[in-house]
Amino acid sequence: MKKKLTNNFGMKIVSLMLAIVFWLVVVAIEDPEGSKSLELPVTKVNEELIHENDKTYEVIEGNTVTITVRARESVLKNLTAKDFSAVADLANLSITGAVPIEITCLYNANQVTITRGANEMMRVSIEDLASVDKMIATKAEGTVITGKALGEVTVEPNMIRIEGAKTTIDRISSAYAVVNVSGISEDCSFVVEPVLYDSNGNVIDSTDITFSEKNLKVNVTLLDTKQVPVKWNINATAAAGYGIESQDYTPAEVLIAGTAEELKGIDAIVLDDYEAFGLTESVETEVDLESVVQDMGVSLANREADRTVKLAINVEPYNRKSGAISFENIELIGKNSDYNYSIIGENVVEYSVYGLDSSLEILDFSKLKFSLDVTGLTEGSHTVPLQMQTTQEVELDGSPEVKIRISSK
Repeated sequence: MKKKLTNNFGMKIVSLMLAIVFWLVVVAIEDPEGSKSLELPVTKVNEELIHENDKTYEVIEGNTVTITVRARESVLKNLTAKDFSAVADLANLSITGAVPIEITCLYNANQVTITRGANEMMRVSIEDLASVDKMIATKAEGTVITGKALGEVTVEPNMIRIEGAKTTIDRISSAYAVVNVSGISEDCSFVVEPVLYDSNGNVIDSTDITFSEKNLKVNVTLLDTKQVPVKWNINATAAAGYGIESQDYTPAEVLIAGTAEELKGIDAIVLDDYEAFGLTESVETEVDLESVVQDMGVSLANREADRTVKLAINVEPYNRKSGAISFENIELIGKNSDYNYSIIGENVVEYSVYGLDSSLEILDFSKLKFSLDVTGLTEGSHTVPLQMQTTQEVELDGSPEVKIRISSK
């Protein structure tokens, strides 16, 4: 029996090894190895060692670390940043400001291989600790539901203490509670963190800053809206030799906001009359619409767009065009059937009309009607002023005189 077991022993060992190799190959094919990169937030410990002696630190580099991990696909596909920890122990801070980052796999550690990324060290600067008290302003972003307008936006608390590295604290110009009101349809509240800005309007990284109150409550109220016309009586005239080409103001209507009761009694925004006489050049002026509306107990729904009403009066000098008309085409008003009427001299009467360029460009001479008033005139020679009637926006320049002769038939 023993002999049978030991027969071909070498072949049996080879077969066993081949079976193991084949099994490994099958496993590798069915569940191959892969890799992927993950970005991990770095947790800092033993910060109190630096905070002693009124010092603090600011991270220059290393708030996050990128790692590459290898594992079987069955394991790899489920791995996330939460399966790892990255810790910078500030007790190990070197004199150059470097802190080693220790990376640990929290789950399936025996099946995962970690390849460290570029940021294996956190670099910090040690600075004096400073603090400042800042009022919190509010900033609402987005647009509320149609038919409503943004009302009062308040924040609680409205002042906080901010503590951190002196160089960072010195950069702080303002602190805001920023909320997104897109699509809201009723009064509501938000909880947000403070956002810090420098004097150029740039956001300041607050990762290494401590707030006396990190969670700010922002209360937002909504108002009803109403579209109403803006009425502005404009009384303007141009000086002799000039004309008003156009006059207009915008906006002609605005959306106001308030309670239903406040809006009920407002049907229009009426501005004080504007008067200007003898203008020789164009005029632009504006009225603070926001203050007018506020005096009425309501507000503008679109404050930025409708804050002012702007008036533009375009004044231009008159220009002239010349023309001529035959005596036969001039109407004689009040003529007597017992007389004959004729012109003395040339049979053509020359004239000039004046107006704005825009009117002269489209002037139709055929629509100008001319007349002479001969009412009560008897036989003899007379000088009669030429008169013109037209629906076009031009005027007869001066009063051209026509010499006529009246004789009995």
